[in-house]
Amino acid sequence: MDSINIWQLLAGLSLFLYGMFHLEDALRQLEGRSFKLFLKKHTKNKLSAIINGTLVTGILQSSSIVNLMVLSFVGAGMLSMRNALGVVLGANIGGTVNSWLVALLGFKVDLGNATFPIIAIAGLAMVIFKERKNYYQVSRFLFGFGLLFMGLDYMKQSMDAAIHNFNFAPYLNYPRVIFLLIGLLITSVIQTSAATVVIVLSALNASIIPLETAVSVILGAELGTTVKVAIGAIGGIAAKKRVALGNIMFNLASTLIGFLFLDFIIHIISEIFGIADSLFILVAFQSSINIIGAVIFYFFLNRLGDFLEKSFEDKSQRATMYLSGYLNDVPEAALDLFEKEVDLFIQRVIYFSDKIFNPHIVSGEGTFNEHKSTILFKEESNLHEMYNFLKQAEGEMLIFYNQLLQSNISTENLNRLNLLINVVRSALYASKSLKDVIHDVNEFSNSANEIKFNSFKEFQIEMNRFNQALKEITDKSDKTEIFSDLKLLMKMVNTEYKKEILDIYDIVSKRQLSELNISTLFNLNREVYDASKLMILAVKDFLLDESQAALFDGQTEVSESSNNLQNNTD
Repeated sequence: MDSINIWQLLAGLSLFLYGMFHLEDALRQLEGRSFKLFLKKHTKNKLSAIINGTLVTGILQSSSIVNLMVLSFVGAGMLSMRNALGVVLGANIGGTVNSWLVALLGFKVDLGNATFPIIAIAGLAMVIFKERKNYYQVSRFLFGFGLLFMGLDYMKQSMDAAIHNFNFAPYLNYPRVIFLLIGLLITSVIQTSAATVVIVLSALNASIIPLETAVSVILGAELGTTVKVAIGAIGGIAAKKRVALGNIMFNLASTLIGFLFLDFIIHIISEIFGIADSLFILVAFQSSINIIGAVIFYFFLNRLGDFLEKSFEDKSQRATMYLSGYLNDVPEAALDLFEKEVDLFIQRVIYFSDKIFNPHIVSGEGTFNEHKSTILFKEESNLHEMYNFLKQAEGEMLIFYNQLLQSNISTENLNRLNLLINVVRSALYASKSLKDVIHDVNEFSNSANEIKFNSFKEFQIEMNRFNQALKEITDKSDKTEIFSDLKLLMKMVNTEYKKEILDIYDIVSKRQLSELNISTLFNLNREVYDASKLMILAVKDFLLDESQAALFDGQTEVSESSNNLQNNTD
């Protein structure tokens, strides 16, 4: 095969995959709530789960979309494991609808003249309807449809030319298992069996390979789809691993059945059902083994579901570290565990703040070193993931707190628990204020405008100093010293807040920034101030005695009144 045909084949494959991406993603955006409700409502038993899994997958043209919905339903407890497995079986059958469409339209209908108008009109519509979601997604679907069949046409041409330039005969004497492994390898690499199917159909249509060889490759593709599922389940929750294992078992069994009875199944399709066209025999074979697999597994779904439920321990990640060790029959330990958890929560919020203004913190820099940060947030690396992790931790502490309210806890401990839960709320509100300025911080830190960039550097210096000071305070044990340090830190925060306001007004007077950027600066300054103040109050309530905390609040109120008066005077 010459290089021109190789590149034409690869170009066609790339267009096909890119078209498939647009087609599937557009459907994923369009499916919305209606498909989710349909799937949830019509999967109450095994048979309906299989039938409707087939129907929905046939409509959406993507088993991956359906499997994602299934995973979310299982994870939320809305779908039992056995019914989820039924949907997966149906999705395997429904996934072959795409093969039928390709065989019918791609090789039996000449779409060459229609492909360019479809792509042209859909591409223009994507630009025109960019702001109108449904129209845009419909346009994307048609655009993907056009690219898909354009890529198919290129592959057909490449295969037609290849038959005249390359002798495949010597390679067709290899055992069928070799071609099965080839199909598995191709699908594992390109991560979609649809592309493998279209390559095989193109080769079969050009009479490059015989039917039995084509079927062997398709069987490998069926098995190859499980590689993606297996990779996706690594590190996932237990329910995800269970569904993935079930899918692997289904495909492994159907592939084995198809391989062992390959000639027999082809004979039935061609002789008994009277299908003579090799393309249709191929896709009929693919559908048949999935249907046979569904029928066989249908009778074992209950047992298989029970087996999978026991196969993986549910180790869904808890955000709290100490509360899971609490024993209901030892209520005396509850307060100590809660104290430790609140302390950890404060450290997490400080680190979250540090990470926002220092995104490239490495070991030995910032508030925490790299090793400590992995303990604080485990595998979380994204700022928004960190914030959600904080919210999850707060939710778990609220549940724990509510459980303790139902127990025989002393009045003194109850008062302390109420105070601790308020500490958590204050710290979370602080993280909320910081989360709201992530976009603004990123924009200013990457800006080519010197005023914006210098403003970011000032906020960065202030927050680094604040976080370091707060961390040092939380490491102290002398309450008098803590009281004094917190007062100084609050004074610093108030001073920096006023200074930033004056600096921003100076920028306004010199007309150095746009109105939008000026408003952003004011908002950033206020959110940073609120977050800092909330963290000081949280640490105050956590570390100081009740009398010291009350005295601190009284002095803070006087200080804030003075500041407000001075701000009004300014």
